Amino acid sequence: KEEYLPRVTEVFIIIFVAGSVFSIAVTQTALGFAFLSWSLFMILHRRSPLVRCRYDWFFVAFIVIGTLSVIFAVEKGIWMPFLKRVVLIPIVYLIAGAVSGRKMAGRLVFTLSAVMLLFSFIGIWKYLASSGERLRLYNHYMTSGGILMIVALTTFAFTLVKAPVRIRLIALAAGVVMVVPLVFTFTRSSWLGLLGGLAVMMLIQSRKMLVVLVPAVVILVLLAPAPVKERALSSFDPGHSSNIERTYMWKAGIEMISDHPVTGVGDMDLSRLYGEYKSDEAQQVHGHLHNNMIMIGAIMGIPGLVLFLSMFGWIFISQIRTALNVAQSDWLLRGIALGSAGVMTGFQINGLFEWNFGDSEIIMLLWISVGLSLAVERIISREAIVSGNGTTLQSGMPAGCPERNQ
Repeated sequence: KEEYLPRVTEVFIIIFVAGSVFSIAVTQTALGFAFLSWSLFMILHRRSPLVRCRYDWFFVAFIVIGTLSVIFAVEKGIWMPFLKRVVLIPIVYLIAGAVSGRKMAGRLVFTLSAVMLLFSFIGIWKYLASSGERLRLYNHYMTSGGILMIVALTTFAFTLVKAPVRIRLIALAAGVVMVVPLVFTFTRSSWLGLLGGLAVMMLIQSRKMLVVLVPAVVILVLLAPAPVKERALSSFDPGHSSNIERTYMWKAGIEMISDHPVTGVGDMDLSRLYGEYKSDEAQQVHGHLHNNMIMIGAIMGIPGLVLFLSMFGWIFISQIRTALNVAQSDWLLRGIALGSAGVMTGFQINGLFEWNFGDSEIIMLLWISVGLSLAVERIISREAIVSGNGTTLQSGMPAGCPERNQ
């Protein structure tokens, strides 16, 4: 009967992925059952549920440094924000280990895009029925913008690979629909993240595609409604009120790092502490600093910042390598790998202006994307072994999460 457990795990993973774009309750419940069924299956086969991965030591270091930052925090005993981040890390291992074939990988991406497409139509309707308020598909418009950005990049990847024309047209249409509610969130950092992710995917797939992106963006900005155009152009206005407030937050964060360089102030809401560090000209008080790097440096110190940069730098390099080394003819796996690199790009650009690493909904989707990139390597590795081919990818690069106890 334990042979049914992988199928049970797949069902719960699909529910988890589907729920990740609309319900945290559905997502967490399905994720818990997916972990349970997968762990039970692996234990029955005397294997570790956590498949060894090239990112292992980065995750271990993150847990160690984060634990120290909480122990030596300015306000003692606040563990919950850090623990919420830690418990999401195993998503990478679940996706990398349980997604064992291209059919399942394809189902996950299709499910994610299809559910997001449905909620994009709902979002468009909600915005048009409102009085022009910023769209909230989730509890906050910035979270909504980040989710739409990530899934749109995942979807657009299949317009760039050498997929059948029908697949490329469907992906293009779905991606365009997702961009509409993304625009209605008026989240500039997510807009920039989308453009950056598209640019990186085009660079990986074919640099000639970039020739289309720049004029397309210019035309869209010129044709955009006045509120959208004004919001887009305000990104480059240093005198804009929200831009000024962000500079105050960043200056306060740098001062926090200067005062607490080793372990930071602790992984916690910074509202009270920000009140002590903020400029007299600052009009707002926030619980975070609207920048991933400055926020990590403030709450985890310089060691945490160095780890953050090196960990995500290595993940990004690995994703690019995977995307480059999957055969052009293998459009499904190449599209998944390409989308993963695009998502990481978008996430990091978004994180220059927002604390999206502190947003559980965003991080779950990011770890799903990272796990899928590793799953692509394992799928190709397994197929190469079955076919008797000695290499795992075109370049012979070893899989990021190698098989155990085969």
